[in-house]
Amino acid sequence: MHPLDPIESLLSTPKSRQPMTHPPKPQTPEPQRLGLTDLATDRPARLALLSNPGSGRNRDGCVAIHRLLDAYPCAAREQAGTPAEIATALARLAQHEPEILVINGGDGTVAATLTSLFNDRPLEPLPLLALLCGGTTNMTAADAGMKGRARRALARLLAWARNPAPHAPCVRRPVLRVQVGEDGRPLYGMFFGTGAIIKGIEFCHRKVLRRGLRDGLGPGLCMLRVLFALLRGDRRYVAPVSLTVATAPSLEAAPGDGEYFILLASTLERLFLGLRPYWGRRDGGLYCSAIRANPHRPLRAIPSLLWGRPGRHARPEHGYWSGKLEELALTLEGTFTIDGELYPLQGTGGPLRISHTRPLTFLRF
Repeated sequence: MHPLDPIESLLSTPKSRQPMTHPPKPQTPEPQRLGLTDLATDRPARLALLSNPGSGRNRDGCVAIHRLLDAYPCAAREQAGTPAEIATALARLAQHEPEILVINGGDGTVAATLTSLFNDRPLEPLPLLALLCGGTTNMTAADAGMKGRARRALARLLAWARNPAPHAPCVRRPVLRVQVGEDGRPLYGMFFGTGAIIKGIEFCHRKVLRRGLRDGLGPGLCMLRVLFALLRGDRRYVAPVSLTVATAPSLEAAPGDGEYFILLASTLERLFLGLRPYWGRRDGGLYCSAIRANPHRPLRAIPSLLWGRPGRHARPEHGYWSGKLEELALTLEGTFTIDGELYPLQGTGGPLRISHTRPLTFLRF
């Protein structure tokens, strides 16, 4: 079938699928958070730096970053790469009771740190967060992190932290929470995706990142590759993924069960290259957008949707849906991603639930 032809299956729900009725599993109360007004104004703020030396922009070493800390009176530092190392490093940093946690790494480092902060709770209350663009892809830092190059951003932060004012440039963002099955360890991050996003990430690692393309340029090229495959009907890159979907609050026009070209959920206001692929109702704290397999007129609809400008073709009956939710539950056959890390699903014994935490404060100098 030609990829531009509309199909009747966009309007129907497979009869063999049943609505999910699993009650949400009670969650452990979240740790308390520090705010700007909690910082003392008569002394420097206690600061901790967690660097991933294996992240894209840190592979030349973190010497310049660490030299800045040498002159700061209340700083601790650790280096870690894997999730286990990050958890251990956070436990050591907790001994210094930091009020500001600086994360120097990419999207995967930020997600692993958030997962440990919420699951292991080494730091309570949760400190203010400052994200440096130290990775190959820095989508989270571009939306909620420090501006510009890591060294200059840290210098601005330290200048403020020596005598912190109760008002400072910051943003507040919820953190995305993904529960796999009923008893799985939750994963935390800022972006969830499945469908063609997985093929795009695999292509990015295989063909793009090894060429040294960083930040939004690499993912942007991969996005163009996937869109080109969609228009050609190339199933190597846009094979649909089968989903059973439930939302909270239950929305009349919510994405139903079926096959999807793409589904994403995020707590970020903007993605790489400033993309904002959200439109529709805003009744929750979690952005969600979905495009069904074989959508109607994708060449006309999708480019404007990437910047949140739905046209006359971007309607649920044509295969396009977006809204803001509190919770999304999926029965997924395949692989999903959180902030660029891939997670294959194999017989989890329960739905995959996506929700969000209360907002954290991210410093943005």
